[in-house]
Amino acid sequence: MITRGDANSSPIRLSTDQMLVASVAILLVVVIGVVLKASGLRWSKDATWTVGGDFVQFYAAGRILNNHDENRLYDVDVQDRIYRDVTPGATALKLPFVNSPLIAAVFRPLARLAFSQALAIFLVITPLMFLGSLALLNARFGPSPRDQQALVLVAGMSFLPFVGYTWLGAQISVIGFAAIAVALYLEDRDRLLLSGLALSLCLYKPTLLLLIVPMLLLSGRLRQLAGLLAGGCVLMIASVLVVGGGPTLAFVDRMRGMFIRSATAEGLFNTHRWIDLNAFFRLLPHGRSVAGYVALGAIVAVAGIALVTAWVKGREANRPERLLLWAATLTFSLVLNVYTPFYDTVLVVAAAILAFAAVRARGWEGWNRLAPALLCVYVTPWFAEVAARVLRIQIYTLVLGGFGTLLLAEARKVGRSKVPVGSQSASRRSP
Repeated sequence: MITRGDANSSPIRLSTDQMLVASVAILLVVVIGVVLKASGLRWSKDATWTVGGDFVQFYAAGRILNNHDENRLYDVDVQDRIYRDVTPGATALKLPFVNSPLIAAVFRPLARLAFSQALAIFLVITPLMFLGSLALLNARFGPSPRDQQALVLVAGMSFLPFVGYTWLGAQISVIGFAAIAVALYLEDRDRLLLSGLALSLCLYKPTLLLLIVPMLLLSGRLRQLAGLLAGGCVLMIASVLVVGGGPTLAFVDRMRGMFIRSATAEGLFNTHRWIDLNAFFRLLPHGRSVAGYVALGAIVAVAGIALVTAWVKGREANRPERLLLWAATLTFSLVLNVYTPFYDTVLVVAAAILAFAAVRARGWEGWNRLAPALLCVYVTPWFAEVAARVLRIQIYTLVLGGFGTLLLAEARKVGRSKVPVGSQSASRRSP
């Protein structure tokens, strides 16, 4: 079905129309299932998942700023009272608000509406933001034929971490995805300072930048790093002016506390829905033993050394190598982290588009390796959480770790061969 082709022919033997139908079918199955659940149909004894289940934390944050002292923004008791008020029959708040105070400020207008109205608006805005970000990446890095561009959009929209965990689960990962999409677009147009400014929007959740910042530094992208730092300063000033100094300092303290607790406290998160290495070892039997910590440290050290080496050598990278290094960094940012829930794995969609562009620019060299990896990345989330509950192992961590390793290996091959500059223009050529 999938074979390697030359630079002027598509290596995909399954037709675009067939893949479009498959992606649309997946999207429809999810939406129909959600409609049935919303109508009251129950397929399990416990209702652990509801449409818009995570939205209440953002709604509560906006309501606190509207009706309470802003210094109580991170007060779990106040958030819990609001949660019980807007969710009849609720027991206790499962997921408190821990994001940037500016995120709470963004939700203030929605918090003035009834909860159901606010949720409906949020569920309309979220897919539009994601679709717009996908379209931006598609325009710069994706295929030229319209049917193939449509396939990229539909495949991205039907990716379970987006459609299930982010959109219908009512999370805000599309903000980080949009920021990175804009940053990649601007970097590829050599607007590095603006690219860094776009990346600073990820500071609403600093863990998203855990590997991106050292990559910028070690690969010599100082203008992007300067833009990121400048954007961070602007956001901090805006936070103080809009929300106040108290919540801004409280957010910094919250982040510090979450880093510590995520590595030490038990039962803090639902490890079945987290894919970082920290959660992976927490889920494993004896994963928190001395041997488990040693294994965790060894894996982080090996992966870290490989990334640092690639970043340093990538200072003179051509376009395909640079795209692969970005893709590897985004992928490993999800794995080598202390806090990566499933909804944040939407970032791997950007990594997949960049990897596709790099392989095509090389005349499809490496596609026979990339294609099955992309298929695993797309399919595995559909059963990863169930497998984690049954087998006590998060297989999606292994899949993403393997995908990131493959991307680094491909980048190393490009670095050795150094594709001629003229061939890099193939990145926008129709296969």
